[in-house]
Amino acid sequence: MPTILRVLEHSILTIGYAQGEGLTRAKFEEAHWHELLRFHDTGAGRRYYDIRHRGVRFKHYVGVLQVGSLTIEVLPKADAEPGRATPPGEDFDRWRQLLMRMLAEAGLLPVDTFRTALLHERENSLLDIYISLFLTEVETLLHRGLVKRYRQREGQVKALKGTLLFGQHLARNVVHQERFFTRNQTYDHDHLPHRLLRQALVLLPVLTTAPSLRGRAARALLAWPELPAVRPTSATFSRLRYDRKTAPYRTALRIARLLLLRLGPDVRSGAQDLVALFFNMNHIWEAYLLRTLQRLAPVGWTVRKPTKVVFWQDAQGYQSRMQPDMLLQHATQGTIVLDAKWKRPHGKPAEVDLRQLFAYAQHFEATRARLLYPQSGSEQSVDGVFTRPLFSAGGAEAQAIRCGVSYIRVGQAALSHADPAASDVNQTTGYLTCSLETEFSAWLT
Repeated sequence: MPTILRVLEHSILTIGYAQGEGLTRAKFEEAHWHELLRFHDTGAGRRYYDIRHRGVRFKHYVGVLQVGSLTIEVLPKADAEPGRATPPGEDFDRWRQLLMRMLAEAGLLPVDTFRTALLHERENSLLDIYISLFLTEVETLLHRGLVKRYRQREGQVKALKGTLLFGQHLARNVVHQERFFTRNQTYDHDHLPHRLLRQALVLLPVLTTAPSLRGRAARALLAWPELPAVRPTSATFSRLRYDRKTAPYRTALRIARLLLLRLGPDVRSGAQDLVALFFNMNHIWEAYLLRTLQRLAPVGWTVRKPTKVVFWQDAQGYQSRMQPDMLLQHATQGTIVLDAKWKRPHGKPAEVDLRQLFAYAQHFEATRARLLYPQSGSEQSVDGVFTRPLFSAGGAEAQAIRCGVSYIRVGQAALSHADPAASDVNQTTGYLTCSLETEFSAWLT
């Protein structure tokens, strides 16, 4: 049985730290630290954690770090004290459930419902949940029947069909007159989506130690057609196109992309296997708020993440670009710029964040702007104004730019002093409770 050690983001994990009792006891040992040191030295692990004396300090990435039979889960918590060890009485189940739901509502965990036992079983890590979801999608595809496609094939055949390629035929079949080298059209399972899914199935036994998941992966691989291996890159997945027949493949390929491109399980020069599946908490926070605002937006308002725009360039053609996190737009009520930051502002907004928001407002001609921080205590939203008004061309009157700072609470029990009996989920909508539901309407007036 795999052992799972749970810690909080920005915390320090030292050699000897242990959790659990009996068979579920998990302990961070010196051998694990050396593996993390090796992974850090390769450059791949530097974005996730820093090395300390006989320990590691995690950054703003959350997810799973698997070292041999030990699985380390890094969980988010807005009011966690940076640079300290995780408190022994921490309620990890709560932060884990919040992370699961935030990933799902942000579109990063491809599930439509939480009515699955995997999301409630403590012995399953986040990585095992993704693997189980992937196998469920693959099993569904096998049950429905895999899609076939036409493709061109060149090779030796014993019956003449298609186009005879005379040059290759004469070079190869001078003494084999019973063979023909042809180019013909075939109808089979050999196409890019199937190759990528098979590649992910081959990878699964390296990623999990759970016998049930390994068994499901072996059965799915046995039923999958034999196909040539492919070396996947981001460009490979960008070439995928979906039609009516291949639309059911979308979810499975999304998870396969995550497993094949983000895990990087080829760092295996040491005595143990090391696998990392991490998410930038800033990206989760931004994606969660974007989807929540899109759900709450009233008629007439559009909420979107704009594309990158050029705001500076030099004579040699070098360009610097900017991209706000969210734009709220209305045909008659103008534009609101929002910027989401997953960090503790310590009572007042960071000056660099305000400057960034001012630049966004000037470029997108927005008279309203807002910073969105997570609520880590009893902070209250504040409103202010930029002393420099919005620049207007053509002699039009300059307008003041109002800028506010909101501290967003996610979940009724997201704070350490909240009522433990309170539910983090809105029982009416099924979504996480979020203070945006009450604050959003005030921004629009």
